[in-house]
Amino acid sequence: SKYGLGDSDEEDELPTDPKKAKIATLEAQQRANAEKMTLNSLRQAQKISEDAARNLDPKALVAGVASGFRPMDDTAEFLLMDKTQFFQAGGNSDFSMFDPPRHRPTITSPTAVLAQEMVGNEAHKMQLMKSSFFVEDNAAEDEPMETTGRLLRHRKLFNVEPNVWKDGASESSTSQYDFEHPSPALPISSSVSEASLMCDAQYEETSSMATGSIVAAVKEKKFQMPVTKAFKFVCNPKVAPVKVHATTVPLPRSIAYEMRDSWIADLGFYKGRSFKLSFGPQNSLVLPSTYNNMQNLKEFTGPSLPASMVFAPRLATDLSPSVMQLVEFNMVKGNEGFRESIVPHLEVQLNDCLSVNVEGSECPCIHPDSGTKLVSKHFSESLKQRNAGLKEDYAVSVWSLLFALWGDHDELVDLENNSHYMVMCRRNLLSEWLENTLLGKDLLSKKVSTHSYLEHMLDLLSCHRVNEACELAFSYDDANLALVLSQLSSGAVFRLLMEEQLFAWQQSKSDKHIDLERLKMYMLAAGAPMMQSSHGAINLLENKNWLTVLALQLWYFTAPTSTITDALNAYNDAFQAEECYAEPPKPSYKNAPSDTKKPVYDLRYHLLQLHSKRMHSLEETLDPITHTADVMDFRLSWLLLQTLRALGYRHCSPLAEARLSVDFASQLENEGLWQWGIFVLLHIKQQTQRERAVQQMLQRNVSVSAKVALYAEERFIVEELGIPMSWVDYAKAVKAGASGKHHLQAKYLLKAKHFATAHDVIFQHIAPDAIINGKMKYLHSLLIQFEDTEGSSIRVPNWANQGQIFLDFIDINAKFKQIRSVTNIADINARWENLKPQLSELCSRISLLPCPTSKHRLCQSEISQSLSCLVHGMCIVCPELESSTVLRVALERLPLPQEFASKELRIWLEELLDKIQSQPPFSERQQPTMMEI
Repeated sequence: SKYGLGDSDEEDELPTDPKKAKIATLEAQQRANAEKMTLNSLRQAQKISEDAARNLDPKALVAGVASGFRPMDDTAEFLLMDKTQFFQAGGNSDFSMFDPPRHRPTITSPTAVLAQEMVGNEAHKMQLMKSSFFVEDNAAEDEPMETTGRLLRHRKLFNVEPNVWKDGASESSTSQYDFEHPSPALPISSSVSEASLMCDAQYEETSSMATGSIVAAVKEKKFQMPVTKAFKFVCNPKVAPVKVHATTVPLPRSIAYEMRDSWIADLGFYKGRSFKLSFGPQNSLVLPSTYNNMQNLKEFTGPSLPASMVFAPRLATDLSPSVMQLVEFNMVKGNEGFRESIVPHLEVQLNDCLSVNVEGSECPCIHPDSGTKLVSKHFSESLKQRNAGLKEDYAVSVWSLLFALWGDHDELVDLENNSHYMVMCRRNLLSEWLENTLLGKDLLSKKVSTHSYLEHMLDLLSCHRVNEACELAFSYDDANLALVLSQLSSGAVFRLLMEEQLFAWQQSKSDKHIDLERLKMYMLAAGAPMMQSSHGAINLLENKNWLTVLALQLWYFTAPTSTITDALNAYNDAFQAEECYAEPPKPSYKNAPSDTKKPVYDLRYHLLQLHSKRMHSLEETLDPITHTADVMDFRLSWLLLQTLRALGYRHCSPLAEARLSVDFASQLENEGLWQWGIFVLLHIKQQTQRERAVQQMLQRNVSVSAKVALYAEERFIVEELGIPMSWVDYAKAVKAGASGKHHLQAKYLLKAKHFATAHDVIFQHIAPDAIINGKMKYLHSLLIQFEDTEGSSIRVPNWANQGQIFLDFIDINAKFKQIRSVTNIADINARWENLKPQLSELCSRISLLPCPTSKHRLCQSEISQSLSCLVHGMCIVCPELESSTVLRVALERLPLPQEFASKELRIWLEELLDKIQSQPPFSERQQPTMMEI
């Protein structure tokens, strides 16, 4: 029956006989009485079992569990006992969650035995029948138990925290097993609880309905009683979110600090705090910092950020998060007028250089040509930029000094370099340069009075304006002083007489009645830079810049026949003495470094030293710090390097020269003059460094456009500098590939004759699309360039299985189109005959085409389908061929799609059947049959 009491689940048909209907009615009444008795018996058995369970001793039951006895989970004994004691009692057993559950001993509850004696059926069927009666009344109570059963059947058993078990067990506040207080927490790794849960998950299916019916029966009693529910073994895990704190532990306070040098094998542990620094475009640098350091940078209000703040490390007390900062280094004083100041000098350098072709290299090497002419042209160009700024004015001073020391002059034509006349001419030229450099703008037009004319005369003498000083003395009726000054630099006799006169005045204390300025002029006439007098010690070199001191040494303190070297040595003795009485040659710009380990001297002083001592260090001379506060301004240093090389000073180390050229080229690139940067890089001596630097500069700055072949800058480097066009094309190909413009990339790679790379680009990105979209002519125009003039293919890796397949397919396609336009049958047959070997070979090789992507597989399928159609055409045009054999071979060789292959297979089967039917045995048998019909 419906409740499992009969052998059939179908409903019995009602009898039509009245007697049988009456008998059926009596049987139905008997069954109803039996069911009523069954329900009453069940209720009575439930009450008996509950009373018996309350009288049990939990301690005795726990002792039984420890000895091996474990009751069923749905019995009253188990439901009413303390679960924590039960699980703890079996905590030392040998059960494991990874072992299969052991066989549960069959324990029959009193309710099940009583129900089986009363009805005579199995307890399982009675439970099903009973639950159907009360399913509507106890729907709300059965639902959580059924849900629990489902969860336990599908849930894996994990070790969870005790508070999770506790929360899951105490979700319902009406549970009878709480005994009005929370249940103790279950142990985490109880093997008994795990095994019991596994058994409960299997037994829950048959016991859930019976338990629900018992609960419903108890609720019908007159007195209120707590509702009995099964213990919920539902694990609700508590999710604890990981809170990422925005802090970074400083390395000295980290546990990794002590072992940072010990765990070299663990790169993450060994190099976890390191960061690679590298410069990017526009002299940009990405470096790590901290949030607190960035806040300090934002609060800084100075004109320029100091390097100590930009590269500040993390302090031991700084727990702020790490941040990345982008720093751009540029010229300190700005770059206004950079292009206008440097391009004319670079053009002068370009016009006076020699381009040398190096054997085994496509890149030329540039050398400066004539040094003296180069000095004159640079000096003339610098005069055009005078008064444009402080740097331009200083550049005029430097180029004028070079012109005085090494330039071509009319009076020096056809003279030997070491002749006395040449030496004296260079001395006079240097003296003229010092006069023009030291002469102030308003010195000659300055108004003086009776009380200040002596001081003004000293200023005039400091600029070697002796005539103006004598005229000023005459104008104030000081003829004796004018007579003395007129004999300055006259010779040793006059100096000796003036020195004796000064000594006599010192001995007689008469010098205290002479003005100090007048005494200083007498000291100049005597050639004495220092003297002790009644006024105290007098030092003529005190508070004078180094150029003035050098000029005084050249004009007044050395012999009239002395050389530039003699005056320079006297100045060196003056500022290098233990009791220094002259200023050192500090750079002319403000805030020049003075506390460095190695002293920094003015560029002009280094040039004078280089003229006097030929092996003077060029590295120190060409350092930008000698003439500018911007250590990244290499304009004047590089131009001087090339000029000095042209003059024969070539003892600078190749490394220093290459570094200076690369730095200056980078500066030009940052200012948008990358074409001139390539010109600078061509001066590098070493071939590999020169080629690599030029190629990298090209790859960073060339422009890629399908409309414009060459821009002005690119035309300049090709036509004026001699850069190979293949280098420009390869640089354009690299930039096109980085931008995803693969068609332009393939075009420029082919022009640069990088066939292997071009072949890979065509195969990966161009050929599949061209085949699928039918752009055969475009693909053919690319692939045909892989064949040289003699018709043999250029050696390219994988050409036979990649590019050659595409080229052969395009060739076969073109020949097939030509066949379609032919009207003569003989010509058609001849052309088909010529097409056979190529078609057969391509069918054999098409399966070798690599297919790294789905687009390549589609391309291969398209080619295979086209070849299959050509094979069919070949079979039609050439009837002497066995079409079935040809088609079978084509199907074996061509990687066709499944649908197309099935279609071709059907065609082949038809051809095969036609062939079989056309054979004599089949034709002889079919003829009588046709006649009979």
